[in-house]
Amino acid sequence: MNRFKLIILTLLMGTGAWAQTTPASLPDSTQQELDESDGPIITEQEAEEALEKELKGKADSVQAYQILLPRLDFLSVCAGATITIPFKTIGPFDTDNTFMAQLIDRQGKVIGISLPFKKSPIQAVIPSYKLGSEVYQIQIISTIPIIQSNMVPIRLLETPTAQLTVADGSQAVRIMPGQEATLKVNLSGTAPWSFLLSDSTLVTQTMSNPHYLSVKPQAVKPYSIAAVANACGSGKTGGQVIVNVDDNPEPKLELKDAAKLARLCNGIPFQVAINATGKYKKGNRFVIQLADKSGVFKNISTPDSSGQLTTQIPASYKPGAYKLRVSSTAPVLLSETATITIVEPTVATLLKDSLHLGENETGELTVKFTGAGPWFVLLSDGTYENNILESPHKMKVKPLYNTNYQISSAGGLCGVGTFSGQAKVSVKSPPVTISIDRLPQNMACLGSTIEIPYKTTGRFNPGNKFSVQITDKTGRFVDLPTTVTPTSMQVKLTGIAQTDTIKTQLIRIISSSPAVSSTQEELDLIAPNKALGEVSGRGIVTPGQSTRIMLKFKNGLPPWSFTLSDGSAISGTFLNPYLISVAPEKTTEFKIVSLKSGCGTGTGKGSAVVQVEK
Repeated sequence: MNRFKLIILTLLMGTGAWAQTTPASLPDSTQQELDESDGPIITEQEAEEALEKELKGKADSVQAYQILLPRLDFLSVCAGATITIPFKTIGPFDTDNTFMAQLIDRQGKVIGISLPFKKSPIQAVIPSYKLGSEVYQIQIISTIPIIQSNMVPIRLLETPTAQLTVADGSQAVRIMPGQEATLKVNLSGTAPWSFLLSDSTLVTQTMSNPHYLSVKPQAVKPYSIAAVANACGSGKTGGQVIVNVDDNPEPKLELKDAAKLARLCNGIPFQVAINATGKYKKGNRFVIQLADKSGVFKNISTPDSSGQLTTQIPASYKPGAYKLRVSSTAPVLLSETATITIVEPTVATLLKDSLHLGENETGELTVKFTGAGPWFVLLSDGTYENNILESPHKMKVKPLYNTNYQISSAGGLCGVGTFSGQAKVSVKSPPVTISIDRLPQNMACLGSTIEIPYKTTGRFNPGNKFSVQITDKTGRFVDLPTTVTPTSMQVKLTGIAQTDTIKTQLIRIISSSPAVSSTQEELDLIAPNKALGEVSGRGIVTPGQSTRIMLKFKNGLPPWSFTLSDGSAISGTFLNPYLISVAPEKTTEFKIVSLKSGCGTGTGKGSAVVQVEK
C-alpha cells in the first residue's frame, strides 16, 4: 500500500478513528502492506492535513448554499390570511429541490404553512388558530440540499372586541324626553374599528378608543353592540345599557370623580363633575360650595345652569383640609361632600454649596422643596429634572467651566412657584495656551490680508474672543481686523503707519477669557506700492524661430504673476528681471495686460516688438 492509499484510508476512517489508531494496532495484513510499500510511510501530521483539507472543502460547499429572507415586519397580517414571502438563493440547488415556508412560535414549535414551491415567492397561509399580537418567526427550508434560511419576525394583528357602557362606566342611565344619553364603547384589538349598535347605528373606521356616541330614545330602550370588526374580521362584543326615559323623574344631584378633587391649589381653575338626573324646575342653577374650618359652606362659583361647573379656590382660603359640595336652587338639593386639601405652592431653594471638581467630573447640588409635589426644577445651565418626589433632592451637574448656578424655574402641583438660592462650582481645567504655527510668509504689504495658522490647548470660557495684534510705530500692540476659523485667522493689515522702507513688526494672538497671549512672531511690512512691470526691446526672427524678451519688475512684493498680450502667462515668479521665450508667427508687439504681486494688482509699461522675416 503506497502513501496515497493510506491517505484515502485515513479519510475513510475519520479524524476520531485516526486519533485512536496507531501503526501498532493496525491489522496484520495492513501492517504488512505498509512494511512492503514502495514509498515512504505517510506521517500522522500529513494525514491530518489531508483530512482538514477534505473537511474544509465540504464546509465550503455547504456555505455556498444560502436562502436569504428580507424583512417582513412591515406586513399587517391576520390569522388565516395568505401572505407572499419573497426570498433569494445562493448556490446551484438541485433541479428537484423545493422550498417551503415554516412558522415558529415563542416556544420554538415549528409548523409548515405552505405547499412546496420551486422558486420565489412562496404563497403561505397563517393558521387561523394563531393568536393576534403575538410575534412569530418565519423561515424557508429547501429539500436538496437541506438548508434553512435566516428567521425574520412577523407580528399578527389582533381580532377586535367591543364593550358597551354608559359614559360614566355604569350599565343604566336615566334621561328626560328629548334629552341625549352618552354611551361609551371600549375597543381592543387593532385599529381602525367598525361596529354596529343594536339600534342600527353604524360607526366605520374609527380610531377613537374609547368611542363615545349619543342616543336619544323616546322610551325606555336597551342598547348593545350587534357586531364589531377590524382588518382581521369580526370579533367579540359585550355589555348592555338600559336608557330609561322618564318625563317626571325625581331630581338627584351627585358628585362625580370626587377623588380627582383631593388636592387643589389657590388661584388655579378646576372643574367639578356632577351627575344631575331627574326633572329640575325652570331657572334652576348649580353652584359649588366650600366649608371653611368653622363648618359654614360658602359659594365659590358663579351659579350655572349647564352643569359644567368650573371655579377656583379664593386666595383667602389658607392651606388645609376643607369640605366641598354642589347645591341646586330649584329644587334645593345638596350633593354629598368631598374632603379636599388646599395645598401650598412650591418654594424651591438651591442650597449654597461650593463644589470643586476636576475636569469632566460630576458633582451634586442640593435643592430643597416645600409645598405640594411632585416637583420640577430648571437650573441656569439648562439642567432639568421633573417628577421629583423627595426633598431635599440631589441634582447632578457636570460643568465645563467655573459656573454660578441659580434656579431658572421650579414648581410642583400648583404650577410654577417661587425659587431662590445660588451655588458656585469651580472646575479645574488644564492650562490654556495659544501658539502661532509657522507663518506662511514672513513679508507682507500694508493693506493686504494674510492667514495666521494657530493652535490652542486647554479650555476657554464661554464668550471668549480671539484677536490678532501687531505693534505700531511706537511698539504698542494694536488690534487688527480678524476673521477667526478653527484652524487659522484671516488678518487684514490696516491701520499701521506706512514707511518707505521695509519694517519688522511683532504680531501675536490674544484671548479675552481667560486673558492669554500667544508667542510673538516677526513680520516684515512694506508699503502698498503697486507693482510695475516694464517690457522693452526689439528683435528679428525667422518663422518658427524663438527668442526671449525681458521683463523688469519694480515695487510690489514678489512673487509676480503676469499675462502678455499674446496670452502667455506666468504665475508666481521670484525672478527679476524675467526672460520669457516667445515664437510669434508674424511680427508682434508684446505688452503686459495683467500684473499681480504680493501687494495686489499692478500695471504694465512699455512693449517689446519681435519682427518675423522670411
